Amino acid sequence: MRLKQGERESARKFLNRFAEEANQTTDYNDGIILAVIRQGLKQGGALRWRAVEEDCKTFAEFRATADKTLQAEEDAMVAGKLAEEAELSPPIRRDTPPRPYGRNRSFRKYKGLVAQPRFPPTGKDYRQEYTNYHVFSVSADALLRVAQDDPEFKRPEPLSREETNRGDRNKYCRYHSGYGHATSECIKLKDEIERMIRNTRVLERYLEAPQWNGGGRGNRGGRQGNNAGRRPRDQERQADRPRPRSPQNGNQDKSRTSPTPVLYIAGGPAAGGDSEKARKRYACPRNLNNPSRREVFQIRESNYVANMRITFGPEDYEGVHLPHDDAIVLMLRVNGTRVGRILIDTGSYADVIYYETLKKLHLQDHPLKPMATPLTGFTGDQLMPMGIIDLTVTFGESPRNVVSRVSFIVVNTPSPYNIILGRKALNDIGAIASTPHLKVKFPTRNGVGTLRGEQQVARVCYQASIPKQVAQIEHVGEQSKSYDQAEDILVHQQARPIGRPMEDTKEVDLGDGKVTKIGTVLPKEDRDLVRACLLRNHDIFACEGEIMPGIDKEIAEHQITTKQGMRPVAQKKRKQSWEKRKAIKAEVEKLLKIGAIREIKYPEWLANPVLVLKPNGQWRMCIDYTDLNKACPKTPFPLPSIDAMIDSTAGFRYLSFMDAYSGYNQIRMSPADEEKTSFVTEEGLYCYKVMPFGLKNAGAKYQKMVSKVFKKELGEIMEAYIDDMVVKSCNGPDHVSHLEKVFAKMRQVGMRLNPKKSFFCLSSGKFLGFIISERGIEAHPDKCQAVVNLKSPKSIKEVQGLTGRIATLSSFISQSAMLCKPFFDVIKKKTQEFVWGPECQEVFEKIKEYLSTPPIISRPVKGEPLYLYISTNDDAISAALVREEYGVQKPVYFVSRILRDAETRYPMIEKSAFAIVTAVRKLRPYFQAHSIRVVTNMPLRKALGQFNVAGRLLQWAIELSEFDITYLSRTAYKSQALADFIVQGTSGSFTPVEAVWEVYADGASSGKGTGLGVEIISPEGDRFKYALQVNFNPSHNVAEYEAFIAGLQLTATTGAKSIKIRSDSQLIVNQILKEYKTQDETLIKYLRKVEQLIDGFDSVLIEHVPRGQNETADALSKLAKSGLDKERPITVLEIPSPSIGLPEPAIFQLHHEEEWYSPIWLYLAEGILSGDKNLARKIKRWSLEFSIIEDEQCKKGYHHPWLTCVGKAKAAELLSETHQGICGSHQGPRTLGKRIMRQGYYWPTLRKDA
Repeated sequence: MRLKQGERESARKFLNRFAEEANQTTDYNDGIILAVIRQGLKQGGALRWRAVEEDCKTFAEFRATADKTLQAEEDAMVAGKLAEEAELSPPIRRDTPPRPYGRNRSFRKYKGLVAQPRFPPTGKDYRQEYTNYHVFSVSADALLRVAQDDPEFKRPEPLSREETNRGDRNKYCRYHSGYGHATSECIKLKDEIERMIRNTRVLERYLEAPQWNGGGRGNRGGRQGNNAGRRPRDQERQADRPRPRSPQNGNQDKSRTSPTPVLYIAGGPAAGGDSEKARKRYACPRNLNNPSRREVFQIRESNYVANMRITFGPEDYEGVHLPHDDAIVLMLRVNGTRVGRILIDTGSYADVIYYETLKKLHLQDHPLKPMATPLTGFTGDQLMPMGIIDLTVTFGESPRNVVSRVSFIVVNTPSPYNIILGRKALNDIGAIASTPHLKVKFPTRNGVGTLRGEQQVARVCYQASIPKQVAQIEHVGEQSKSYDQAEDILVHQQARPIGRPMEDTKEVDLGDGKVTKIGTVLPKEDRDLVRACLLRNHDIFACEGEIMPGIDKEIAEHQITTKQGMRPVAQKKRKQSWEKRKAIKAEVEKLLKIGAIREIKYPEWLANPVLVLKPNGQWRMCIDYTDLNKACPKTPFPLPSIDAMIDSTAGFRYLSFMDAYSGYNQIRMSPADEEKTSFVTEEGLYCYKVMPFGLKNAGAKYQKMVSKVFKKELGEIMEAYIDDMVVKSCNGPDHVSHLEKVFAKMRQVGMRLNPKKSFFCLSSGKFLGFIISERGIEAHPDKCQAVVNLKSPKSIKEVQGLTGRIATLSSFISQSAMLCKPFFDVIKKKTQEFVWGPECQEVFEKIKEYLSTPPIISRPVKGEPLYLYISTNDDAISAALVREEYGVQKPVYFVSRILRDAETRYPMIEKSAFAIVTAVRKLRPYFQAHSIRVVTNMPLRKALGQFNVAGRLLQWAIELSEFDITYLSRTAYKSQALADFIVQGTSGSFTPVEAVWEVYADGASSGKGTGLGVEIISPEGDRFKYALQVNFNPSHNVAEYEAFIAGLQLTATTGAKSIKIRSDSQLIVNQILKEYKTQDETLIKYLRKVEQLIDGFDSVLIEHVPRGQNETADALSKLAKSGLDKERPITVLEIPSPSIGLPEPAIFQLHHEEEWYSPIWLYLAEGILSGDKNLARKIKRWSLEFSIIEDEQCKKGYHHPWLTCVGKAKAAELLSETHQGICGSHQGPRTLGKRIMRQGYYWPTLRKDA
C-alpha cells in the first residue's frame, strides 16, 4: 500500500483517504501502517513533523494526535483570516440589526458585518432548508476551509449554465467551484454548514453566541423575516430535530440544558468588599445600568491602554508543544524576587499566595490585614484565609513591563503552586490570557508586553497535584490522609514528579544550514556568552552529508585482530524487500559521497546489511558483523564507571551536552583491515574506510581515543562516555572558557559534533540514562513512566520483564529486593499455574506510586562523612547510603539483595554484618573516599571491630578492616525517606536487641574442686552454654557470686541491654536485692562488683528459682568441677583468680607515665580520640592492626599469631630475662628481637631496645 499526499491536497483529506484504504487492507500491522503514512505526508508539514516526533504505537493513537494537530492549525488559520478581514472591514455596529429578507426573496446587500456572514439564495426555485440558523464569528470562506476536510461534508452539484449566466460573472463561489455568486452569498453552503453544526461538532468553536438567527437574518428587536415561519422541506427530519430556543420569545429548549458552572476558587473580598452587604450591593442589577455608578467599577484606562490592540496569531504558537491542555504557569518578580510556579486562573477572582511562599520571601512576620470571608472550592469546602498582604508584582521585562500592587489572600495549605493570580490582578493591568498559546499579553507605554507560560513547569505542577486528588477519591471523608499526602509532596522536595527533564531550548543558527540549541533557563547574559562562543567555533559542527576530516591517525586508527585458526566467513546474500533495497541504495550512495566506504571485488569476510526502523519512520542501516566479532578477541580496555561519572557531573549549574557526529565513523580503519568490514548489496560489494558501528571493540577504541585526547580535561571540566560528552561548570564565564578548551582540542584532532543532538548552557539534562542537575541525580522519567504505565502481568514472562525494569531503577528504590520478593516467588513457580495474587498487586501498586515521584539522589562532597543505614528481614537485606546537608539527610545510593539458601538462616547479627559487606562490595568507591558511619542498634562494633571471633564474622571483619568505618547507635531520623526505609525493612519476626535475654547461673564448690555453670538464652531462642573451671578454692557463697558475675559478663559481650538473670542461691539473690544485709567483707566486695556490672545494662530483673528450674546451669557447674567430657558442644572456660581481684599492696605511685598503646586502647575500647585531628587520623590508621582480646591489647603479626602489646617496664623485663636469664644465650640484637616476637610480645621500639 503506497499513498502520497497530493500537492494541493490537505492533510485532513489525505488522512481520510488513507483511512479508507487501510480499512480495506487486512494483511498489515500498525508498524507498517505508521511507516507508510509518515512517508506519504508532505515534507516540511507540521503533521509530518508531529508524526516523526511523537512515538505512536498504533494507527489509532497517530490519528488522535493528527486530529489535535490539524485542529490547532485550523484554529490558527481561522484566527489569521479573521484578523485580516477585520483590518479590511469598517467597524461593526452591533446596535443596528441587518435588514430581513423581502417578499420577492431578493437579497439586499449589507456590508460591514464581518462577524455574521449572510447567504442570499442562489436562484428562484431554491428553498431554504431550515427556519433558524446559527450565527458564527467568522466568514463563510473560513468555515468552508474548515468544513471541507470533514468526512461528513457534502459537495454540491455543479452550477448549471443557466444559473451561471443568470448570476454575476465577476463573483466566484468556492463551494460550487463556479461563477455566478460569491461564496458568502451561497444559500446551499449556508444550509450545509447548518446541517453540520446540528449533526457534528466540527464548527462549534466558531459560534459567536448561544443565539439563533431566523431565516439567515437577525430577528432582534422582535422583527422577523418573511421566512421565519416556513417549514422545512424534509418534514420528518425537521420533526426529529430539536427546535432551538429563540431569545425573542424566551421559550426554553429542554433538550439543551446548560451545565452547572464549576468554579475553581470563590469568595474573598471581590470588587464589592469583604462583607455580605457590600457583595449584595455589588451584585445589584441597578449598579450595572446606572451610568452614575458605572464609572466606580470601571477601570480608568490611560489613552495608550484604550487605543492599543492586543491580538494572538499563529506566530504565538512558536515554542508551544502541540497538542496540549496545559495551564499558564509564569515566573514573575514579587517584591523584587523572582518567583516561579505562578498559576494564571481566569476562573477565580481571588489572588492567592501560599504561606510557604511567604516564608521563602522572608515575609512570614509581615503584618496581615484581617479577612472575614472564607474561600470556597469547587467541592464546597471552605478555607479561612490567614489574612491579606499587599505585594508589588512586576509583569514582563523592561521596557515593556508593568508594576502593579496586588492584594494577595494568604492561605496555609499545601499546593504545587506558589501563587495563583485570578481575574482581579489581570483586570488591573488590562491583561488578556490565551491558554492555547500559553501567553498573557498586556498593554504598556512602550507597546504590548508578553508573558510566556512555562509549559514544562505546568506539567510538573499538574503531575504533583494528581496524588492529592487520588487520595481524596480513595479516602472520602478522611481529610487528614489526603492532606498529609499533599503536604509530603510539597515539603519533601527530594521527590519530584515525572516530567520532561530538559528545559525549553532555542535554536542557534551557526550558518551553512547548521543549527544547534541552547537553554532558556539560565541568565541571559551567560547564554549570550555561550552563543557567541558557539558562533566563533562553528567549524566544530558538521553539516549533513559533509566529508569528515576524521581523527588524526597518530591519535587513533582501528585495527581488527582475529584469533588464530579462525577461518573467514562470507555470508550469503539475503533477500530484501523493495522498500529496504531502496533505503540501502540511498545509504550506500551517501556513504560513497562522503568517502566512508569503497567498492571491493574479492573479500574474504562478507556480511549482510540489516535495516532497523527508527521511531521517525526512516530506516537505519547496520551491518551484521556477528561472524567477524566471534573471531575477534575482546580488548581489555575498560569503559568508565557510569556511577562515578554521574556523581562527578551532578551538582554543577551549567551543563552542555555534546554528541559526536557519526562518532565511530570519525576514526579511520587500518588499510590492511578495511576488507574485513565488507558487506554485500544489490549494487555491489563494499568495505568501510572508517570504523563502522557494530564491531566488537569499536566502543572501547573510541573511549580510548577520547581518554587520550581529553586527558587533562576529563574529570575536571568534562566527562565523556564513548561519544556522549558533557562539559560542566559552576558559572557562566567559566563555562565559556571550558567550552573553548574542549573545542580547541576537537579542532586539533579533527573531531566534529552533531549540531542537532548537542545542547548547550542547560541547567539539567539527560546523560547516560539519568537526569543530572545542580540539585542531584534523578531517575530517567521514561524508565519510571514505563513501570507506571504497566498493567498487571498475566504471565511469568511479563513478571520477568517487570523485575528487569525495576532492577534498572534499584539505586533509586528503597528496599527494592524486599518489595519484589512476591514477584520472585511467582517466577520460581514456573511449573505451576500462574497466579498473580493480592499481595503481588499491592506491591505492584506501591512501586508504581513510589516511581510516580522518584527521589533525587544527592552527590557526596569530597571529604564529608557518609551514613549507612542497614535493614534486614527474613528474606532480604538492604542498605541506604546517605549524606547530611544542613541538618537534613539525603539519599546517595540504595542497595538491596535477596538472601539465598543458607543466608536466610544467618543469625540477625550476621545478617546485619552481611548487609554492610554487601554495601561495601557494591559501593566500594564511596567507602574508599569517605569515612562511613554505620547507624544500627546491633552490637556490630564488638562483632566486627575485634578479631577474636570465628567463621564468617572473622572473614568479614578482615574485609572491612581496610575502610574507615565507625558504628553509631540509631537515634532519630532526619529524613522521612530514611524513616520509611527502616520501617519497611524491619522484619515482623525479628525481635529487637532491646528484648530480654535470659541468664541462668549456678556455682558448685566442694573438696574435689569448684565449677560454675551459665546458660544464656537469646530473644530468638538460641541457647549458649558455658562451663567455667575455677583455679582457686572459694567458698560456696563466693562460687555462687562468681557464677552470677560470669553470667553478667558473658551476656554483656552480646550487646544485650535488658536481661533476666536467675539463680538458685537465695542468699545471693536477696543480698543483691537488698533484702538481706551483707556483713562479710569478701561478699561485700563481690556485691559491689555485681552492682557495677548491673549499671552497664538498661534493665536487669533478678529472680530466685528452685534448683529444679536451674538444672542446666547446675549440670554445667558439676561438669566444670569434674573436668570430664570436654568434647561436648559446651564452651569450657577457666577463672584463674577471684573476680574482685587480689589485695593490693600498700604502695604509693609517685609518677605514672602513659604507655605507647594507651591512645589506641582508648579508641578501641571506648571510641575516644585525641583532639588533635592529625593524631586522631593516625590513631585510626594504626588501630586497624590492633584488637582487644580478653582485656589485652594485641597486634596483628605478619606470619605469627596475635602479639601481646607490652609497656616499658614489661619490655625491660622481657629483654633481660630472654637475653641473660636462666634460658638466655646472649644472642645478638636481631636474634633477640625475633625471639621475643616468636614468644608473642610486641612494642614499637623492640629492635632498637634489643
